[in-house]
Amino acid sequence: MARSRREWTQAKFERYWEEGRGQGTLKNYVPWIKIQDFPSGGRSHRIPGWKTGRIHHLLSDHEKRSFYLFEWSDAVVDIREQYPLNDLDLALSIADEMNIKYPEDSEHQIPYILTTDFMITIEQEGKTVQMARTVKSTKDLEKKRTVEKLELERRYYQALNIDWGIITEKGISKIFASNVEWIHPNYHLESTSNADIVELRRIASTLKEKLLVENTTVTQITTTLDKEMNLETGTSLYLFKHLVARKEIIVDMLSSKISSNLSTQSLQKIVRDEYK
Repeated sequence: MARSRREWTQAKFERYWEEGRGQGTLKNYVPWIKIQDFPSGGRSHRIPGWKTGRIHHLLSDHEKRSFYLFEWSDAVVDIREQYPLNDLDLALSIADEMNIKYPEDSEHQIPYILTTDFMITIEQEGKTVQMARTVKSTKDLEKKRTVEKLELERRYYQALNIDWGIITEKGISKIFASNVEWIHPNYHLESTSNADIVELRRIASTLKEKLLVENTTVTQITTTLDKEMNLETGTSLYLFKHLVARKEIIVDMLSSKISSNLSTQSLQKIVRDEYK
């Protein structure tokens, strides 16, 4: 759920709703909470999404690592962060059943709209399934009030027949998340000063062939290829990251951090099919 909140009024709720917050899917989804809604200084992140084509508003490092897990998963087709529990009547009734105080603005006595960190859409055996996931540290799970709100959240989604779960720091490999973060900005091809998209695709095919036959490091191959083809420095490494992001080059993302010093012998698979 959301971190510390600022003033909450009925007028603010209506404005959020008019802005489309918590509504839509994929590129058209607007998170209920945006980074600019809070004072700066926190560990927040704005990251362009592969799957959605929009900027994601992530409020912690743990949310960021979870986001990278969802981005990498082929099963996940949509990621909606800061997703609202917008059936307020249902949420309030659950709080009453639990005999706990529902969070509200202390000055205006207006109940907050609680949020789930992620609502993800998964394609499973030809079916589309919604899954709600809340990100929490194991330390937070020791707090009574936190546990109460999580139980409210669990019951809320149970009533809606939506799978709900908690992701702690133990559930996400920092190495894996770091590896996805390293290649994440390079998912989409963009023209450089001396190579358009068509040329970059041709260079990428050449790069894959070299990675297949040469027993050296990735950085040695990419540096040499830049010089041989008179490319802007870093172009071939950019293409290597792009190919990893597109899963045309398969590497071990879990065991250790990947980098340009990776040996070509450690590459698990290189797809030689026609470039996507």
